[in-house]
Amino acid sequence: MGAGISVAALNASFEVVMVERDEDSLKKGLFNVEKIYDRQINKGRMSHEEKHDIMARYFHSTEFSDIEHADLVIEAVFEEMEVKKDVFRQLDQHAKPGAVLASNTSYLNIDEIASCTSRPTEVLGLHFFSPANIMKLLEIVIPAEVGKDVVATGFALAKRMGKVSVRAGNSDGFIGNRILGAYADVALSLIHISEPTRR
Repeated sequence: MGAGISVAALNASFEVVMVERDEDSLKKGLFNVEKIYDRQINKGRMSHEEKHDIMARYFHSTEFSDIEHADLVIEAVFEEMEVKKDVFRQLDQHAKPGAVLASNTSYLNIDEIASCTSRPTEVLGLHFFSPANIMKLLEIVIPAEVGKDVVATGFALAKRMGKVSVRAGNSDGFIGNRILGAYADVALSLIHISEPTRR
């Protein structure tokens, strides 16, 4: 997800800093970003020069301090609340005042994530769908204390990225995953499992 979100931001002409936990993860992230653009080159949709110009706006680091000038930070770690909280505590320490702190969680409680920061008014959910550089839907998840300017920033980002943005309440699974859950329940109810006939 981190690579896809990075590409979506790069394609929208933003400067991007990808922060990973270690050098191996950083190399993997860089490889995944390059692979997306190399695929575009192989399909004749992009030149090597265009890729070079885009990659000049892409920076990578293992230090949270390198986000200190960012206007917006999107967390995209795996779906475990304590891991996300730990990341947001780090973001709270290193992001500049006024920076929007967003989580790409697909179903976790944004209020709980925001509560571990000193700035819950600046935290919201930006739920991208995979692959984030292709899929158009972007759920803007609204926690209880978020500021109106932060919500407006989320919608402005979606527009600049060419996404279809939807406002979602902070409920389990938000919108997309709740719909998928309902589909799954119906599908399971249609499946009839029986013992094999014994002869």
